[in-house]
Amino acid sequence: MISSDPQIHRRLEQQFILRAQQLLDDPRLRIDTVEGRRALTDFQRDITTGDHGVELKLLMSKLEKPDRELELKMPIGRRLDVVLSEKKKFWSAKATMGRLRVACLSPTAALIEGKPPEAATVEDVTAALAELPPPLPGANPVPTTVVLMSTGGFTADATETMERGEERTVILIWPNRSGGWTAAGPPQTQFIADLFDPEAPADKKKRINTAIEAGKSELLTGSLSAEHVAEYTDLPMRMVEAEMKNYASEHTGLVAKRIRGQMVMYRAGESPPVGLLLRGGANMPVMDRFFLSRLKSVFSKKGDLDKKIALLSERRASLTQLRDRGYEDLSVLERKEDELRRQFKEAGETPRRRITSQLLQLRKDVARRQQLLSVLNQQVNVINTHLHSLELQKHGEYAQLPTPEEIAADASKAEEILAQLEADSELAQSVTAGVNNSLWSEEQALYEELVGEEKAPAKSEEEEPEMTQLPESPPDEPILHRKTPVRPHPAEPEVG
Repeated sequence: MISSDPQIHRRLEQQFILRAQQLLDDPRLRIDTVEGRRALTDFQRDITTGDHGVELKLLMSKLEKPDRELELKMPIGRRLDVVLSEKKKFWSAKATMGRLRVACLSPTAALIEGKPPEAATVEDVTAALAELPPPLPGANPVPTTVVLMSTGGFTADATETMERGEERTVILIWPNRSGGWTAAGPPQTQFIADLFDPEAPADKKKRINTAIEAGKSELLTGSLSAEHVAEYTDLPMRMVEAEMKNYASEHTGLVAKRIRGQMVMYRAGESPPVGLLLRGGANMPVMDRFFLSRLKSVFSKKGDLDKKIALLSERRASLTQLRDRGYEDLSVLERKEDELRRQFKEAGETPRRRITSQLLQLRKDVARRQQLLSVLNQQVNVINTHLHSLELQKHGEYAQLPTPEEIAADASKAEEILAQLEADSELAQSVTAGVNNSLWSEEQALYEELVGEEKAPAKSEEEEPEMTQLPESPPDEPILHRKTPVRPHPAEPEVG
């Protein structure tokens, strides 16, 4: 379905014009000229650009939608004109040798009104071709190559306007539903149309890988055909087949092979790792045979715990990888089951019978995967148990614990050492007893001297000066409340 978002159409237009500008300097772009098919880089190029921005404003005003913000989001119908010319002689004027026009079409009216856009029709293509400049009177016709891109696609009738004549070649390009571009032209000019495809080859390969990832459920239950991937991606079959071979070579267990004239990819199955039963078959791979011989040689000998642990750890890692891949496959099948259930709810009576059959087969595949995962889990559990036993044995050897006889012998030696130490201690005490008695009287005298000095009253180093004491006040009359006697004033002389 064509998007009704104007910004998407504007972005597609910009992407296409950018690709066209890059091709102007690419010698691979060869178009029809007066002298036959020639590269653009062989001539002088006069490049002019234009758009329908004025027409867009008039149309928005006519539809009573003068919205400046909407106008900035709209495609503007960009175009690119290239005139190829060269001088035949030094003194002559330039002669036009060919022309190239690149133009963009969009469902402008529908985008302005917010309606579902429609693909470009024959009338739209005819109107775009009518904008080409007419040939000069009396001049020889100059071949013109027209590349039209419609952001809304083309109708089936419009695709029939592709042509190649003496005067004009028409190539059509449009974005497809898979996220890429479809470039179509007359058979003789298909290589030109492919050059104008804005999608890079790396992006196309990425889309093919995405389609293969989306078809993982088919790989688990059957096969994935290149025809299905090409239909899903809208890409050429040769490109899809080449990428499927590359994908299979990079992923273990996948095979891309042509069967009955059609390239298909399927899972060939992975041989399980050598188990602990030490059994092999005539068809065992070389690497597994080598590992089996190592396993037998190591486990047939005593000791070598580190080698045994290393080999079992390696085998456990291989088993866990297979188990994790099995869980991923199981999740793919579960998503497929959810998708079929959704289709069952939305489908009618007849499709429901087909979906029921698919669901039944899918459940059987899920049960088989679960059984395989159960076997892998049991094998991992056996290896983990064996590894645990080897590690306990290894740690026990590292500890080097003594035997009971060694413990008893060492205990008797320790008792002899203790008895000798006790005897030596008693001898040392008897030797120092006389010294202690001789020093006791002097120590006692010094002790009594120190105690006596501690009990004696301490004298001050300097005597304090005597303080003059004030006469004491009577107890019943505090100094602060004592009345001071009032002296009489001398008599004043009498006046007159």
